[in-house]
Amino acid sequence: MGKIGKIAFIGGGAMGEAIIKGILKANLAAGEDITVSDPSEQRLEYLQKQYGVNGTKENVLAVKNAKIVILAVKPQMADKAITSTVAQTIAEEAAVVSIMGSVDLEKLHSLIPNKAIIRVMPNTPLAVGAGMTAIAPDENAGQEMIETTKAIFGSCGEVVEVQESAMEAITAVSGCGPGYVFMLIDALADAGVNAGLPRNLAIKLAAQTFAGAGKMAVETGLHPAQLRDQVTSPGGTTIAGIHALETHCVRGAMYDAVMAVLARSEKLKGK
Repeated sequence: MGKIGKIAFIGGGAMGEAIIKGILKANLAAGEDITVSDPSEQRLEYLQKQYGVNGTKENVLAVKNAKIVILAVKPQMADKAITSTVAQTIAEEAAVVSIMGSVDLEKLHSLIPNKAIIRVMPNTPLAVGAGMTAIAPDENAGQEMIETTKAIFGSCGEVVEVQESAMEAITAVSGCGPGYVFMLIDALADAGVNAGLPRNLAIKLAAQTFAGAGKMAVETGLHPAQLRDQVTSPGGTTIAGIHALETHCVRGAMYDAVMAVLARSEKLKGK
């Protein structure tokens, strides 16, 4: 894909920065074609110096004449950041892409009427080029807009296109998933320290084991149970460890974590 054209970011936080980094690395746009709006002068100065982008505190100025508008503020800031003036300034033919977590298409259309919108759920490994992103286009999004969005998020990880009805479950699995994995890495590293390993070594062993196992599952396409069986000898050490995990309901804890996220998401929507 060639250059996209002018891109506006409303919000210049960690996720926005990760996307900018991916866009520049994939040569989808030049820094001078990207404008970021953010209330923090310090943050804007950093992004301008680091990536050569344009910066402003005014959302209206950022979106003016942009071909792609990426909404990258916290969900609770949506109403404040996307005023009617901002919405009216977005070009009629512009693509609007939202990474605002729990803000659904219905809410987005109320903020920005009569525009094609794609709701996106990325996750934090986007920052190291290993993100998992789901995109849910509305009925007005054309194929070019969808492919452009896939190219943007594909520049910093994997992308899947889904129906919006799947977004809450996706949030609970891959959106929040890095948090679960970091907790498990920390726990495995603690267990290593308890077994006599130095802390730094234990963390490296645990983190790379999760990274490698994930890569193996993705690249082989084998069911995780098959991969587990490949390292589980009858009466061996690995099956003894797995038995301990099953005894302590690690599998059940994953079920509960996902259901807890779904329940919390419903509560937040009611606020």
